[in-house]
Amino acid sequence: MAHAAGVRLPYERLPKSVLGWVDRALGSSVVSAVTQQGGFSPGVAARLVTRTGRRAFLKAVGSSLNPNSPTLFRNEIAAMQGLAAHSSPHIPFLYDVYDDGDWVGLLMEDIDGYLPPHPWHPGDAGRVLDALSELTAALQPSPWAEAPAAAVRSEAYLSRWELVIADGLGVPSWMAGREEEFAELARVGRAALAEGDGLVHWDLRADNILLTEQRVVFVDWAHAATGAAWTDTVILHADMRGAVELPALPDDVGITGFIAAVAGGQWWGSHQPAPAGLPTVRAWQRESALLHLDWLRERLSS
Repeated sequence: MAHAAGVRLPYERLPKSVLGWVDRALGSSVVSAVTQQGGFSPGVAARLVTRTGRRAFLKAVGSSLNPNSPTLFRNEIAAMQGLAAHSSPHIPFLYDVYDDGDWVGLLMEDIDGYLPPHPWHPGDAGRVLDALSELTAALQPSPWAEAPAAAVRSEAYLSRWELVIADGLGVPSWMAGREEEFAELARVGRAALAEGDGLVHWDLRADNILLTEQRVVFVDWAHAATGAAWTDTVILHADMRGAVELPALPDDVGITGFIAAVAGGQWWGSHQPAPAGLPTVRAWQRESALLHLDWLRERLSS
């Protein structure tokens, strides 16, 4: 499944206060900044090298670029600080953070790896699924005690079948007239999601994963929350679906309901105006919705 992307801000256009913090935190002035593509944020995402040769990865955003992004970055800071004591090789090391009330930034280790190509390759998919299984087990229960519950924080997103119905939005022909059925199935999925107390990434896609010869690293923890142990596996299967042969997921009504909830969230979202700085997100949401609906039809007919 293709990905949407934000319009990245060049490192040099950051406010002077943020640039100064970076130099102080790294102990030397930055001489090279290479913007990285992918992801939804319209802020800076750059690999940095200082005059002394120190390397780091910077994420930074301000409310002028997108009013919601600083809140997501603050959530990621809290998640990364909670994960820091875990010292997992699957999580990047956090060096320092910045927050002046408007601009928010994170400085992390610069991982010399690559994003898994999309469509997925079988070898990459196998490595990532194995690493995710290890990390999921390690994050039960959540090492971030104050983590929000995914089912609560994302309740509106996971309840959008009600909006699809209220707005009279058209749906694929195979499910026409069954919208109430899918709204109820989504409620079952939300309840199953809420039963979990492990920390989940909640946004696993190929462009949020880095591979090296020794490591599989899951990055961009802005949406981290507590949820059922199967949550990230289901999300990642959606990203891999159609590209590689995947292990069967349990015939669990909670999982099926979660897939229905995501499908509704994406379907309604795809019909809304694009948010500031994210011009491709609605096309991506439609593609994602259709994928989840196809997956849902498969599970319901088996």
